[in-house]
Amino acid sequence: SGTTPGAFDFDTPDGAVSVSPKVTVLALGGASWARLGSDGVWARHLLAAGIPLAPFQPANAGLTVTWSAHMARHFGAPLKNVAFHAADIASRGEAVVSARGLEGGGLYPLTPALRQGAPLSLDLAPDLTQAQVADRLLRAGARQSLANTLRKALSLAPVAQALLQECARPLPRDAAALAAVIKALPVPYDGVRPLNEAISTAGGVPFAALDDGLMLRDWPGVFCAGEMLDWEAPTGGYLLTACLATGRWAGKHAALYG
Repeated sequence: SGTTPGAFDFDTPDGAVSVSPKVTVLALGGASWARLGSDGVWARHLLAAGIPLAPFQPANAGLTVTWSAHMARHFGAPLKNVAFHAADIASRGEAVVSARGLEGGGLYPLTPALRQGAPLSLDLAPDLTQAQVADRLLRAGARQSLANTLRKALSLAPVAQALLQECARPLPRDAAALAAVIKALPVPYDGVRPLNEAISTAGGVPFAALDDGLMLRDWPGVFCAGEMLDWEAPTGGYLLTACLATGRWAGKHAALYG
């Protein structure tokens, strides 16, 4: 952005160029991929022009979890067929246990709640009711080890069993009580991963600052689209689709304005 609203400066092979177009569509991305150029530097220029912005926050992000040494052997292992719950958001998918915590598509839709510190719980047997889990544990018998019981009765992988021991030790031996833990395992965490590790960005230009054509109310002729807008999608696919859709919408209205 140039020194006055409506003026834009560009570095070109022939040197600096300043232009003052009648209509501009800004599609400058979020702030979560600084190493690839999506660093949110545009925000300072809009703020300087008096445009209100919502603070950038990580979206579609992993979680920071401080594991005990016993989890190290499971770093890199995927948690499959798990349901994740936080506040009123539920997601069915996978996550990977890493040295830094948990990462994966199953977690990403929960990011809005997890950013606010909502408790996280995992359902390790989402295809079964709590009563069915308890019944299978009972039928597996008490003569074998707990690990064998969990493997035979519920097909719980070693990483899922390790997570049970990590977050709910000592595990109850009563089938009903253990079933309750398996269906709602609380997983303590230390916040979402930093913005520069997130897949996408929440925050940016609020819709209240835009008209129905995505033009800035306080900067006539300047339209905004894509991840610059203050919204977030639950996955990268939805994000890309919405970025393209808002770009088309802003472009059509920019053409009409011009």
